Amino acid sequence: MKFLFVLIFLFVTSAAQAEPNCEVDLNADGICDSYSVSLPVDDLDFSNITISIGGTDEKRTGSFELGNGGLSSGYIPGDFSLLIDYQIHNTLITKYDFRWNLSVNDWVLYKMSQWEEPFRDEKYSIGGEEVPSEAKFPQRFDVRRIDCCVTFSQFSGNGPVVKNAAENNKIMEIHNDFKFILKKLTEGENSSLFFKAGAAGERISIPKDLIYELTLIVGDDNVVAVNDYAYYLYRNKEPILAAMLLKVINQKYPKRVVAVLNLADAYWDIGMKKDACLLYKDYANKMNEQGKSSRIPASVKSKFNCR
Repeated sequence: MKFLFVLIFLFVTSAAQAEPNCEVDLNADGICDSYSVSLPVDDLDFSNITISIGGTDEKRTGSFELGNGGLSSGYIPGDFSLLIDYQIHNTLITKYDFRWNLSVNDWVLYKMSQWEEPFRDEKYSIGGEEVPSEAKFPQRFDVRRIDCCVTFSQFSGNGPVVKNAAENNKIMEIHNDFKFILKKLTEGENSSLFFKAGAAGERISIPKDLIYELTLIVGDDNVVAVNDYAYYLYRNKEPILAAMLLKVINQKYPKRVVAVLNLADAYWDIGMKKDACLLYKDYANKMNEQGKSSRIPASVKSKFNCR
């Protein structure tokens, strides 16, 4: 018998606040939605997901090959995600992202992502082998933005034909999604970017594919904000995701001293002590060149041994 793990990562931040006990508000209208998952008797490989739109008698149903995957409310209000053909020890992750579209009155597929998570391999998760640092990072990303408008309700059997968005449109959409993060950054490290609304210290699952996408748009106009976001990720116990962003910043803007220190700290927490040590030395050298040697933290000086 197939076991279905429905993953619910509550994230409700919209102009209209959903009721306090709301489990999911999938279209960000401030009203609770509900959904159910059923297995058709004639095709056990696929699962029917039926979403009841709160405050109406309308429903939307799509059919997907979930494996042990399921539905989670999205990082951005009005979104939800599906893990497709997910198996806990399979290193390949496949995710579909949907966003509510008022013009079609349905959720629209806007992103399809795949990446590898080597640490899921059974030799680590079951065999007890120590996970090497490089295997802790998600890698080999294939993230595609999808042209409008393929709806959730069109998914049945092998699903509809989808078309990848042009590269310039893809980059524009990533920038648009980053605007949501920008608005929340002013709340600091304890913002709803990292903690669930109305929950006592319950953390939000940060989408790895979005972090990867942000590495594609780091530029002069947003490097400070991306660095701030990466720092808050690190402060919220996400050093790997922070390092993904900070590595790109360090490569593109090697003179940003704060990014060097932030990346060193992230590497240190991940266990990449030698890499961190070299960055701490680089940070100290840059601070000395700027006449700021007195502002180098003692904790940094204690990590200069690169053996």
